[in-house]
Amino acid sequence: MTDRQRVWTPDAIKALGVRTTVPIAGEIIAGLCKDESYRMAARGEFPVPVIKVGKNKLVVPIAPILRLLDIGPQDANMAGPAPSPALTPDGSPAEDADAA
Repeated sequence: MTDRQRVWTPDAIKALGVRTTVPIAGEIIAGLCKDESYRMAARGEFPVPVIKVGKNKLVVPIAPILRLLDIGPQDANMAGPAPSPALTPDGSPAEDADAA
């Protein structure tokens, strides 16, 4: 049996949704095994927040993993609202410097 580590692409990480498990987060961030991921979380050394849910369940939010790995949102659904146009101090739209 071959012990192959999964390759995590930005799209695969985003496809996890808003949270994942400690072992998956450890694998994504540093290629850690399940046991080492839980040990780091228990010592408070996990590189992203670990949230205790209920009595025994731990979850890891995906957003801090994306920030840690410098993975930005690529699709419009994750990008948030469109930026506001630049305005001058009097509130009128600023002229585009490239248009001049």
